[in-house]
Amino acid sequence: MSNFDRKKFVFHETFMNSSGKTSGSGFIGVILGLIAGGAFISTIFGYWFEIPNTIEVMGEILKLVAASTILLGVRKISGNLVKNGNGNGTVDVSTNVQQKG
Repeated sequence: MSNFDRKKFVFHETFMNSSGKTSGSGFIGVILGLIAGGAFISTIFGYWFEIPNTIEVMGEILKLVAASTILLGVRKISGNLVKNGNGNGTVDVSTNVQQKG
């Protein structure tokens, strides 16, 4: 496994779509992911200290993770629509290919 090279990683590129513009859904998706990660760690400690209703809170955190994943997926799919054509077609998600129609 190769070592992490800081010179190649730029954090603000996490929020950009394929055209280089800042993506709103990407920005919110990353923020939601960071919040969900922190909340998950907090609920692990809550579970260890036997705080009531911790399992229900974990269920809500899974909803945050799902929302984050959906927002980041929307950024990826919309970037492919713009890159592959004028955005008037449909996208086959299984093959990630745009179909005109």
